[in-house]
Amino acid sequence: MRRSKADVERYIASVQSSVPSPREKSMKGFYFAKLYYEVKEYDLAKNVQWN
Repeated sequence: MRRSKADVERYIASVQSSVPSPREKSMKGFYFAKLYYEVKEYDLAKNVQWN
């Protein structure tokens, strides 16, 4: 599935607002970095906030 940077950012914002615990947010950090990498936003992928 082709995604744009805006799609990825919208998805990340919705997930971060719905995840209750900081531990779960940090566990999703790698997945968020992977999504940014797939849309060729390499700098954002390297600098994903894990917490």
